[in-house]
Amino acid sequence: MKLYMSDFYRCEIFYPLDEIQNDILYYLYQPLIGSQAVHLYMMLHVEGKRMKKTKTSSSLSRLISFLTISMVDLEKQLRSLEAIGLLKTYVKYQDNITQYIFQLMSPLSLKAFFHNQILTSLLEESLSSDDLKKTIQYFKVYHENTNDYEEITAKFQDVFTINQIKNGRMLKYNEDMPEEKNNDMKLDYDYELFYQTLSDYQVSRKKLSNEDEKYVIQLAQVYHVDALTLAGFVKESMESQGINKQILKNKIKEYYDIDKQSTLSEVYHKQPLQYQTSDNNDSPLVLHMKYLDSITPYELLKDKQGGKEPVYRDLMIVETLMNQLGLKPAVVNVLLEYVLGKNDNRLSKRYLETIGSSWTRKHIETAMDAYRELMHEDDIVEEKKEIKEVEDIDNEEVKSLLYKLKGGSV
Repeated sequence: MKLYMSDFYRCEIFYPLDEIQNDILYYLYQPLIGSQAVHLYMMLHVEGKRMKKTKTSSSLSRLISFLTISMVDLEKQLRSLEAIGLLKTYVKYQDNITQYIFQLMSPLSLKAFFHNQILTSLLEESLSSDDLKKTIQYFKVYHENTNDYEEITAKFQDVFTINQIKNGRMLKYNEDMPEEKNNDMKLDYDYELFYQTLSDYQVSRKKLSNEDEKYVIQLAQVYHVDALTLAGFVKESMESQGINKQILKNKIKEYYDIDKQSTLSEVYHKQPLQYQTSDNNDSPLVLHMKYLDSITPYELLKDKQGGKEPVYRDLMIVETLMNQLGLKPAVVNVLLEYVLGKNDNRLSKRYLETIGSSWTRKHIETAMDAYRELMHEDDIVEEKKEIKEVEDIDNEEVKSLLYKLKGGSV
């Protein structure tokens, strides 16, 4: 939507914000949409209370003045509130006048928020693990353990007596009374293709409740799963009592991890020409170093697995070594061969990073230098081992001498 200063707006609220909803807005929504959007929401809420009494519209220039933001920012923050489910917007064009109605939705309850896979995923990305723990801790409610207590709460009939209603009057529910309203985020997804594919798999749509559908589609949005693939995962996750959400989530995350391999870049690079082995010696060592110069870390791992695709976890470890530590491809290849040989063909992230960070500080940039560094480290380890063995022998001799001095057999 394109907004103009001269456009008019009215705000409508369905229910006043309580203290918990305020906390939810600031602690859970604000990390996702930003402080400006929350500030706008609170301003619209105040305007809604005012307009409920005055019944008059105002021009958008009023909002601009109070919020001290540009029209471009106002458009952006309104869209953020709409997308997150906190605002519904309606427009009417009449007699060259543009009139907007901003309906404010209540924030989701705590339970609904943390059951929403999209919102919780965004929150995990927006906050550090420590801040996320503190936020969750803030909303936890602690109660005294009442197991050792006896409940003595009075019952209704123990206190009140209902007489015949005077004049036949009854308290009627007023449908105009305010009621809290939430608005689910609108998700653009190919529901028709999803359910058609499920039908092809002979899975009845009735097996998915409304809650199941929300969960499934939210997961698909978070992990970018298309409708055809999603239907296959749902079919594989179906059990006699319904869908197994944990199995579904595991399958989708595994699919996402495999698909994310396309985002890897460094693992597909070969050793730059200026850092390749220049020795013309035809010794087996030099030839092997030249071989490690000529292949990528991805190709090395694939070769070690008999031509099978490396797992995403291993590739991510290698990507970290090259991105964060700046290790050259052939240097990583030497390191991978060494660790696989030492660690029963398993890659230990901590082991790799410990050696890798040491090589970064020592500016190891060629395969031969990496090999020599490993040989030097092995020599040091072997020397320490020999010293320990000599000390153990000396200790045994001392023990034997003491035994003899105490009258033991010779």
